[in-house]
Amino acid sequence: MAAISIKETPSATTSELATAFDEWLDGLDTPQATLTKHSMEILAKSMRKSMALRDAMLLSVICAGNPEYAADKLRDYAAAPRIPNQQLSEWCERMMKWSFAHAGHETDKDKVVNASRMLVDIVGTVDLKLQAQPLAIISYILWWMGDGRAMLTAMRALAVDEECSLAAIVAAAIHGDRWPNRN
Repeated sequence: MAAISIKETPSATTSELATAFDEWLDGLDTPQATLTKHSMEILAKSMRKSMALRDAMLLSVICAGNPEYAADKLRDYAAAPRIPNQQLSEWCERMMKWSFAHAGHETDKDKVVNASRMLVDIVGTVDLKLQAQPLAIISYILWWMGDGRAMLTAMRALAVDEECSLAAIVAAAIHGDRWPNRN
């Protein structure tokens, strides 16, 4: 298998990332879900280098109620973000638009809880430099649910990595009092 271009994890193969992402997806539907330490490290390191993986993880939570939701499309997006695929890009855009229109209302609360638990576990397990993206996802989910604690996690993510774009977006939205499905 071809190696994914991740400087911190030259040994992370496409199959290792796929296994870790599948473990993530399975955990969303499992009460008291846990990830293996290896999967936590693979996901955290890969998120740092691939915003597509981070975004696929986020979409797996906030778009789970969408009739168009498809785990196989998320896998494709996470695994091969640099391969131009107009249909997949359009699907992701529709999913995000849907998530804003249905923010916090058509939500699988169990998925949100399970995702949050797994993300907190990742933050608690990996090195500080790898915590920004998982924290950013947590902040986005909290913001999307209308929870004011989103600012705290966004600021923590930015303290770890001041260039964390997702956390900056959440912080700016909250600062401007912009919340999904409220404005």
